[in-house]
Amino acid sequence: MNVAAGNKELEATLAATPLFGQTSSKQRKALAKAGKLLTWADGKKGVEEGSKAAAFFLILEGSVQIDKGGTPVARLREGDFFGETALLSGGARTASATATTETKLFALGRPAFRSLVQNDPSLALAVMKAMADRASAGN
Repeated sequence: MNVAAGNKELEATLAATPLFGQTSSKQRKALAKAGKLLTWADGKKGVEEGSKAAAFFLILEGSVQIDKGGTPVARLREGDFFGETALLSGGARTASATATTETKLFALGRPAFRSLVQNDPSLALAVMKAMADRASAGN
C-alpha cells in the first residue's frame, strides 16, 4: 500500500482498507484531516498493556505483534487496526503492540475518534461492523 504524503493520497489509502473502504469520500476526508501518519521502528513498543488509550491505529505498511500478559496473541498486518476497544470503552489498553518491522500507521486520537463516530452514525456503524467481523473471525 502506498502510504500517503498528502490528504488526497491518504484518503485513497483509507479507501483501500477493509475498515474504511465502505465509507464515503466525505467521511474519509474528515478522517484524513483528523488523523496523522506515524512510523514505528522495528521493535518499537507503541502501545503498553494497561496504559491509558490515546489513539486508534490502522496499519498502512508493516506488521505489529499484539501481546496480552506478555504472551503473543496476534500478528497484525497492512489493513488491520487496533486500539479501538479502549478508546470506545474509556478503559485501559487490553494489550501491548510492538512493531515487528518498520511500520507505518494512521493514528486517530481519542477526541477526534470519539467526535467522528458520535457525529456520524454511518461511520460508527462501519467501525462496529469491522469490529464484529474481526470478533467473529476469532481475531
